[in-house]
Amino acid sequence: MNSLDYHRIFHEIKNTVTIINSSMQLLDHKCPNLNQELHWQNTKQEILYLKTMILEISLNGNMDHICCQPLDFNQLIESVCLNFNDTFPSMKVKLDLSAPLPFINGDETKLKQTMFNLLKNSAEAMDENGCIIVRSSYNDSFIQIDLIDEGGGIPPEFEDKVFDLFTTSKENGTGLGLPITRQIIEKHGGAITLQNHYGKGCTFSIQLPTSTHQKKGCI
Repeated sequence: MNSLDYHRIFHEIKNTVTIINSSMQLLDHKCPNLNQELHWQNTKQEILYLKTMILEISLNGNMDHICCQPLDFNQLIESVCLNFNDTFPSMKVKLDLSAPLPFINGDETKLKQTMFNLLKNSAEAMDENGCIIVRSSYNDSFIQIDLIDEGGGIPPEFEDKVFDLFTTSKENGTGLGLPITRQIIEKHGGAITLQNHYGKGCTFSIQLPTSTHQKKGCI
């Protein structure tokens, strides 16, 4: 089965879930007593989970199609933070950006979604209140982006599994955000790591090769 087949199957599933979700919303409106049924509530939760999972996949797109161009990652961060502030107005984002950064070759859309995913992850860990520090730095071969939050960290039993598919400590999480984020970063020849300080917060660090040192991935 090729990537086009997977693409078609994904859209068929997405369309079907959308129809089911719309029908259930209509039934909710016409038959309010349904909400008293445990099986109905459970079904709604499962459909919501499936819809969220499909949205997560859809936003990050197909990894077989990486469209690269020279990028100033500081500018990318600033653009993402503007969008993030509109979505999470109660959150504070403090930028500590090293300028100028060397350019990287990257897919702007996918890297923006990666940064937004990490910011969103931190915001949800802090109940959408608090401060996230975003720091950029570089050496001769790569740039580094650190996202530091005060969300209390990740429970120890999940710490070694945060990049595994369908592993999440969130009540309504899909367990897809961080694995997809890692996949995007690695597709660019980079790496992402976690420093977990349970009870205090997390630091996610991204390393991406500069344009002149990129040996694999998106070149």
